[in-house]
Amino acid sequence: MGKQKTQVEHEIALRVGARIRQLREIQRISQIKLATEIGIRAGPLGWIEKGKHLPSGRVLYRLAKQLNVRIDDLFQEQNVWEESAAARDGKQPVMLPPMDNGINAGAEPLKSAHIICLSVAQALLKLETLCGVVKTSSLALTIPFAPTERGAEYLAGRLRQDLGIGETVTHGYLEALESAGVRVIFLDMPEGCPTFSGYDPQNRNALIFVNSRLKKQPELQLFRLAFELGRVCWYVRETGEGQGSGGPLPENGAETLSEAEFARRFAAFFLMPARAVQASVWQLGLSPVGWTWELLLRLKKRYGVSAQRFALRLQALGLSWTDKQKKTPSAYRFKEEIEAFYDANGKSAEPGGTRPPLVMNGRLGDLLLCAERLKEKETAKAVHAVKRVLRQAGVRID
Repeated sequence: MGKQKTQVEHEIALRVGARIRQLREIQRISQIKLATEIGIRAGPLGWIEKGKHLPSGRVLYRLAKQLNVRIDDLFQEQNVWEESAAARDGKQPVMLPPMDNGINAGAEPLKSAHIICLSVAQALLKLETLCGVVKTSSLALTIPFAPTERGAEYLAGRLRQDLGIGETVTHGYLEALESAGVRVIFLDMPEGCPTFSGYDPQNRNALIFVNSRLKKQPELQLFRLAFELGRVCWYVRETGEGQGSGGPLPENGAETLSEAEFARRFAAFFLMPARAVQASVWQLGLSPVGWTWELLLRLKKRYGVSAQRFALRLQALGLSWTDKQKKTPSAYRFKEEIEAFYDANGKSAEPGGTRPPLVMNGRLGDLLLCAERLKEKETAKAVHAVKRVLRQAGVRID
């Protein structure tokens, strides 16, 4: 690495350094870690990021590889993130504030995730336009409902009907949602951000982003996917689009739920319909006190949810009981066993094993293959730009 001898070289070094620093910060990689990965010390990398030195070809190659971009992306005049996050005109996707993930809404990881998800949303919309597909989902996200527990159950049942699964026990929720046109994208989001969601008002469709780094926790991914779907419907209701006729009758004295609590209960109803769970239990002749640990783990796999979520659902339906509930209403059967397992193995482990992993970015992969057949020069250039954004956001196709 030598000194810049011209103004042009100086400007290029500043541009490349700023891009490296931005991509590193968005992906939550420390300067020391990145320097170690590419085989240099943190000091020289700091000089590169400040634009004092232009890295050699070998260092550029290693940087691009570690940051999951192409070398020419480091030299772009316009920032790919800023390009995708251009000014809104009222018809652009609206990103919902992240919720119920244990991180302050103003935290830097969530700000980074917001930028990344918005960029991917714009790229996906562009890809859909290039392929000429219908952008509106067949799932009715404008169904009116009450912000109560009964309203959450009603909404979950209506959406399951729209998906054609009724009260059937299935592992294919992701495939059903994607077949209905809902945009579900898996990408590498910062630590602590399991999911993000958005709403496309122009096409009345949802955008749900799931952290692909959680691929070893498919139960969490699936529950958060349903959680964000409930939040999108809540957002539509709050904006007035879901205030039409229909829906459950008003409930006198019913508890009004917060957005997060509504989404949690919606997810439980969506993944574990009451009649389906009741049928599974009654067919075995199980009494509320007749459960064993092995039976709980066996049945929870049928629904693809965690042991904890399934145990809580059984209690809510009156299908399981423990004497400890007399003194502690929040207690549930096998709570001690479940918590002991998590304490010993970490939250990423699941007692009884996990459900099959979710097949990531199926619909997106199909769209990219369709776009490959478009040979016109301008179209090919647009497809290449979309791929660049997806690549920089850590979107991978199974």
